[in-house]
Amino acid sequence: MPDTTEILQVYAEEDITVAASSTRLTLTNVLVAPPLKKVELFIEDAQIRVRTDGSDPTSSVGEILNPFDRFTCWGPQQAHDFRAIRTGGTSATIRARYLR
Repeated sequence: MPDTTEILQVYAEEDITVAASSTRLTLTNVLVAPPLKKVELFIEDAQIRVRTDGSDPTSSVGEILNPFDRFTCWGPQQAHDFRAIRTGGTSATIRARYLR
């Protein structure tokens, strides 16, 4: 488990549209030096499914996240392997906050 007493700084933020094909975080925000510690993800608009093993989720496979849910990727590997897809006909927006 990460050290929760460490103060992290936000170095990038972005909105990512999650549509009918699998999408990932922007690699220029993930692959940085010094390395990221975590990415905080805030789900808006619609339900999505996510995976953090590098495999693509489908509309029926992966962890379900609903609007207003939060999800955290810990470290550069999990952030690199993050993938998301919408579950229905409505695209979602993920607000991503990158910290190190």
